[in-house]
Amino acid sequence: MASSLSGYGAFNHFIISSPVEYVAHVETNRPEKLNAFFEAMWLELGQIFKKLSHDPNVRAVIFSAVGDKAFTAGLDVQAASQGGMLSQDGVSDGSRFATRVRRHIFEFQDCVSAIEKCEKRGSGPCLISGYELRALTR
Repeated sequence: MASSLSGYGAFNHFIISSPVEYVAHVETNRPEKLNAFFEAMWLELGQIFKKLSHDPNVRAVIFSAVGDKAFTAGLDVQAASQGGMLSQDGVSDGSRFATRVRRHIFEFQDCVSAIEKCEKRGSGPCLISGYELRALTR
């Protein structure tokens, strides 16, 4: 019997459900692009795992992806090249541009680190990656 998690319905690129009590299932939901990530997805991912880390109704997290072709293709290079953080704004000099990119990289790293820092992993509750989940279901 699936349990419900409240407060996780506002995310655009992920499906968050609870297959059983105290377990959250986070699914990347962009199968048409092989679940490739772009800026908004990284930011959302960080928000989700920070929220899950502090949620008393969650003891374990399963992280997987919608679709059967790929857990993720990684970075959506096409989206990143279209006005993303690496595009010059034409106003900033080189050092200001580099500073802006550096800040942005740290922001994204915080999003990725939110998975690593999630308190629902380790010797007790654990985080299962999509790869590990696939191996367990074979």
